[in-house]
Amino acid sequence: KPQILYRVACAVTKNPSGSVSEVVFTTVKEEVFQNIVIEHETGGSYYKTRQRYFLKNKYVRHYQRILPILLDHLTFRSSNRRQPIIKALEIIKKYVGTNFQHFPEAMPLEIVTSSWQSTVFEDIGGERKVNRKGYELCVLHKLEKALKCKEVWLEGGNIFRNPNDDLPSDWETNRLHYYETLAQPPKSEKFVTGVQERLHESLHNFNLNLPRNPHIKIFAPNDTSEKGLFSVGRLEAQDEPQNIEHLKQIIGREYGILDLLDVFVEADNLAEFTGSFRHSGTKQVRSHEQLRPLILLNLFAEGTNTGIKRIAQANHFYKYDELLYVRKNYFSPEALRAANIKVVNKILELRNPNIWGNANTAASDGKRFGSWNNNLLSEWKNRYKGNGILIYWHVQTNAVCLYSQMKSFSSSEVAAMIEGLVRHDTEMRVEKNFVDSHGQSEVAFAFCKLLGFQLMPRLKRIKYEKLYLPDKGLSGAFENLKGVLTRPIRWELIESQYDEMMKHAVALKLGTANAEAILRRFNSYNTTHPTYKAFAELGKAEKTIFLCKYLSSIELRYEINEGLNVVERWNGVNDFIRYGRQGVFATNSREHQEISTLALQLLQNCLMLINTILVEKTIEKENMINRLSVEDLRALSPLFYEHINPYGVFEIDVNRPSFLQKEAI
Repeated sequence: KPQILYRVACAVTKNPSGSVSEVVFTTVKEEVFQNIVIEHETGGSYYKTRQRYFLKNKYVRHYQRILPILLDHLTFRSSNRRQPIIKALEIIKKYVGTNFQHFPEAMPLEIVTSSWQSTVFEDIGGERKVNRKGYELCVLHKLEKALKCKEVWLEGGNIFRNPNDDLPSDWETNRLHYYETLAQPPKSEKFVTGVQERLHESLHNFNLNLPRNPHIKIFAPNDTSEKGLFSVGRLEAQDEPQNIEHLKQIIGREYGILDLLDVFVEADNLAEFTGSFRHSGTKQVRSHEQLRPLILLNLFAEGTNTGIKRIAQANHFYKYDELLYVRKNYFSPEALRAANIKVVNKILELRNPNIWGNANTAASDGKRFGSWNNNLLSEWKNRYKGNGILIYWHVQTNAVCLYSQMKSFSSSEVAAMIEGLVRHDTEMRVEKNFVDSHGQSEVAFAFCKLLGFQLMPRLKRIKYEKLYLPDKGLSGAFENLKGVLTRPIRWELIESQYDEMMKHAVALKLGTANAEAILRRFNSYNTTHPTYKAFAELGKAEKTIFLCKYLSSIELRYEINEGLNVVERWNGVNDFIRYGRQGVFATNSREHQEISTLALQLLQNCLMLINTILVEKTIEKENMINRLSVEDLRALSPLFYEHINPYGVFEIDVNRPSFLQKEAI
């Protein structure tokens, strides 16, 4: 909108006597103005006024009765500029049960912003008074925002606890040790100087490279604007591999169609992941060999979503009661995560680096799974036009899932991305992580820098990105980047808040709090927080460094695109393995949903383990290593399932006597 206003202002000042249709509509289309009018009517000040009117009516007629209960049982605390909210809640609690329409004493009015004044204040006989219901609603609205960014916390809470409890308590005594843990310099000046030098070098190299780069251009959106936009060429299709399909055909001919359950058993022979399951009580009566088939069948039932009843009916050795007993007493999310770690580590141990390479790269993305409409844990997502839950995967670029999480659609993908990087606990050291636009932010770039990861997103709106300068007076030093450069980084903010930033990074690394709790402090409701400002400035610098590399190197853009395609293919195999009940989550138990998700991850990782071995054996037996081209090695992946039968054996005998005749007898 500021750009539209600027273009209209330029056109009007050049031709002030012209008509609207000739001057304004030739610069900006008429339908753009129509859309602005519609947007104002549906989301502007008029819309907000009406919204608060109906909100106040609902609060007075119904939701107000909950307020006394909340204030009696919950104690809110704050130690910063949100203290007026705490004071307002104390006064509101004082007058609970009274019939005052207006508060008889002075209230903290700094809470009431301009948009709330028409709802809160009333003119009674020329005197401005505070409407009680409107003020309570305003305070609750501000309380909600303060809780979301943990500026106000809940005494005795967990998710909404004191944010200082999320940070390491021994920071002052072990400060230098924590800096060594993250491999960061203890002096802020040294850290800032390093980032500043990298930023200057990246801009310098990009500025020199741009005139020789046929895939990137900077152009002005119109003749009246000096602001530039990036134009990034599309990635062309790479050469098709010649030997991959032939390799798969040899595997199919050599080993035939393999049952998924047999693949699962063979993977356990190699990784021994069933040893991770222990009885939840104090005494385990059955031996591991007796429990092993029951554990495998339960895992298969959960991973394929067929359920243990179907599995019990489909085999002649183990009954439903036995399977249910093992499922209730031996299964836990912790056991399944330990089993997944064993399988992943076995793959990393057996993998031939001459075939698969040594890339320490991963990609992360979410996938929506369906759930029943009456499931209390499911959410409606407008993008998918249906109910469901979100599973966030961290997949190594050679198709091994390092970590999985169940998330709500409204949760932060940035938090999920960071959580997976620091919690996967496998032997793989992730150095680069590829994400899409939803998995990145300036704060994410800052945290990844402090934690030692390279965040590499595929940005959807990259043409609007801006490059930040390392210092004042340097815009003329990068002539080819004119139009996409913006203000210098405020290094003084990073220096002053360096210790606080490191505290939060250490908290993530050590697990004193999860990523969702840490990042909750740094959202759009808390942009004035000094540590948030410092994270944002560091993120702007790191994002500029990444953009310079991303736009300069087409190879890097191909690498990121290929990494994210691995996650998409992983999601496709999800549907192949989790075929039972159309893959829908039918349970209302959060723990059961997580167990089912981790079982799917385990089952799919086992398939990757066996496929890795089959590929390596076939290449060695057929002496194909020297015949594999660069394109073949690039496309080689254990993520295929043409040789797998996930359902079981279907036996038919047309000469068998009819069961109908048997009933008649």
